[in-house]
Amino acid sequence: MKIINNLAVINALLLNIFLLLFSTSASASNESNDDWAEAWVEQAPASPWQVTGFIEAAYGQFLQTNVTEHNASLNELKARINIDYSHELFDASGKLDSYYDAVLTKTIFHTRELSISASPFSFVDIKAGRQVLTWGTGDYLFLNDLFAKDWQSFFSGRADEYLKAPSNSIRTNWFYNAVNFTLVWTPEFTPDNYINGERFSFYSPQAQQIVAPANGFPVNKTHKAQWSARLKTRINDIEVSLYGYQGFWPTPEGTKQPATNTMQNQAYFPALNTWGVSATTPFKSGILNVEYASYNSIEDSEGTNNMIANGQHKFLIGYEHELAKNLTANVQYYLERTKDYQALVNNSQLPEQVVAENRHLVTLRLSYRALRQTLTYSMFAFYSPSDKDGYLKPSVNYQYNDQWLFSAGANVFFGEDEFSFFGQLEKNTNAWLRARYQY
Repeated sequence: MKIINNLAVINALLLNIFLLLFSTSASASNESNDDWAEAWVEQAPASPWQVTGFIEAAYGQFLQTNVTEHNASLNELKARINIDYSHELFDASGKLDSYYDAVLTKTIFHTRELSISASPFSFVDIKAGRQVLTWGTGDYLFLNDLFAKDWQSFFSGRADEYLKAPSNSIRTNWFYNAVNFTLVWTPEFTPDNYINGERFSFYSPQAQQIVAPANGFPVNKTHKAQWSARLKTRINDIEVSLYGYQGFWPTPEGTKQPATNTMQNQAYFPALNTWGVSATTPFKSGILNVEYASYNSIEDSEGTNNMIANGQHKFLIGYEHELAKNLTANVQYYLERTKDYQALVNNSQLPEQVVAENRHLVTLRLSYRALRQTLTYSMFAFYSPSDKDGYLKPSVNYQYNDQWLFSAGANVFFGEDEFSFFGQLEKNTNAWLRARYQY
């Protein structure tokens, strides 16, 4: 019996030793596996490539009888592919849109971005290629931001990102302590995608009526360069920027006789230089912004040529504040004062249609988010008491999940006169829908 007990004790000891050795071995093995796994995870390099994009269907319909060729303001099926590549020395980015536009009845391939950026020194960044550029403090109002805009996209119901049109440029950012200097060179002037009749109607001073030429109207383009510069710094809590621009009016604000003298006057982009300043600061739990710009019409410095737009002073003050949880309001007052106004009136062939010397504009944006930020209601309103016209831009966006986004909205124009800024667009009032699948 004693022998059996001793064997049991020995067996128990051996079992414990075995379990201990197995445990140690297993532990060592697990540690080894963990180390290997960690090493594997650490060694697995992240792909330098990133590919995203979306497919989108969009449709918009005029709500009034218009003189345009089509009743649809927007009718397209679009595919977007975004390709980004990151290298230790540089980053590259490409965004390509391809879509069938049933309003223009053609397939369009559009490179929205194709650029390469690098930081060759600690004090400078460079980005070259096709890119979207923007600065300034306004909300849908642009004073010192003279980079190209796409107004046809904005008024038709495309996503807001399409308001900023791309250009082929080289942008350099220079840093020195708290000062940032940005210089942009665009070798060939890039104008806005302005209203020209192919999608929306507009008022023609020559025809004295609303027109919509199906193929647009002839414009003499320029291939010269444009320059933009900004100097930005911070003084206490105030972000201050100075701006300069040398180039051309972004829309065809002039007409002249062609060199061949065989055609009627032709629209073109007169030379323009601007300078300005802006400031942004927190104020009373909100954000206050102020901006000024001086537009100097180089080819008509005294305002006596009625074929070229006069210079202007532009002033903006705005304030954004969260009124309640998820409800944000933004109000702006904008003043556009024409330089040499009396000379403009005296030389105008249609003085009764000349814009007021001081054009006033107020705007209001209300945004409300619900359903855990997936549903957004937005209303943006423009009203000019001097022109007695306005523009309402309501919209609803619903992010159903990570892939699907649904949007609906309208562009409502009104005004007493058909030649005023928004009044001429009254017949272009439209409602639109969009459905987007993101991948």
